[in-house]
Amino acid sequence: MSVFMGPVQTIHAAAKAAVFFLKLYPMLPSRPLDWVTAPPVVERARYPTPHGEVEGDLYRPGTGGPHPGLVVCLGAVPFEADHPQVPRLGAALARSGFAALLYWSPAMRDLRLDPDDIEAIASAYQWLIERPDVDPARAGLLGTCVGASFALMAATSPRIRDRVTFIAGYAPYSSMWTLARDIASGTRSLADARASWQVDPLTRKVYVRSLTALLEPREAELLRIATADQGGHVDSRELSEDGRAVYKLLTKLDADEAEDALRRLPVAMQERLTTLSPIDYLEDVRASLIILLHDRDDIVIPVTESRRLWSALAGREGVRYTEFSVFQHLDPTKGKPPLFRLVPELARFYLAVYPLFRHVVAA
Repeated sequence: MSVFMGPVQTIHAAAKAAVFFLKLYPMLPSRPLDWVTAPPVVERARYPTPHGEVEGDLYRPGTGGPHPGLVVCLGAVPFEADHPQVPRLGAALARSGFAALLYWSPAMRDLRLDPDDIEAIASAYQWLIERPDVDPARAGLLGTCVGASFALMAATSPRIRDRVTFIAGYAPYSSMWTLARDIASGTRSLADARASWQVDPLTRKVYVRSLTALLEPREAELLRIATADQGGHVDSRELSEDGRAVYKLLTKLDADEAEDALRRLPVAMQERLTTLSPIDYLEDVRASLIILLHDRDDIVIPVTESRRLWSALAGREGVRYTEFSVFQHLDPTKGKPPLFRLVPELARFYLAVYPLFRHVVAA
């Protein structure tokens, strides 16, 4: 990619970033853009993965290509593909020039994290960049929440790692070890101390379902039902040795107790935690642009997770990290911030995503 951009390219990148920004947030005045940008084309695409053929929604510009390509990993979302936020994101990307394939994970739809998704995302990416209307030199991955973590891990797959030119992620976790400790203890790191953290119910549910995934189905279901709330109780004498190890982590612990319980998990479960930890993959990420975003008060994934990734990537060229104060897990209206706080944060978001559009315009 050229590191220099002329005035025309700079304006082009700024305009595309503005289209994405304005179309993404429904409270912004974007209707005039519908008059000057082609309506997106939406297709139901089928592509192969290591576990068979799957379907995904492909949003692409209504103009000729080839277009920059993007696989979007939405993560463990508790709503359906037709939820308004989903087509809004796809349409915003398509109107701003991307051919965007929305990856839907069966495991994440079941609110579980599964290492198989790493290669499945790589398969989706490989299929996308081989389309004649997609430019593989301007293609990458975008993820939200746990989807951002899986995007980082998928980018290291030997099949695609030399062909991923950028990665953008909102609110990723860095390690299942630290995230599990924080969830189990209901605390998060702040500077040199730990502070109370009110774990989001969705985070708790994904944690419980993922942690019990390797148990015998009957035992897994028993624990999932009984410990949906951290105050739930199970007679440990009714559990297998593995079940007792997992059950310990589903009870109320402090941070040190949680770390000790994690180290007492069966080897296979410990290996799974490491396999699901993007911080252990960073050396193999070869994308020239990495954009990470996180809200300081995010209740789904603690901001300390992105800070660890940022620290691990320190000194590497092409890495951008931005923190927000009102976005509430990518929704700037959820906390109903006053206008004087919302406007600067929206401007910060625009400036944070602009390098992505600069990247694909200059390529």
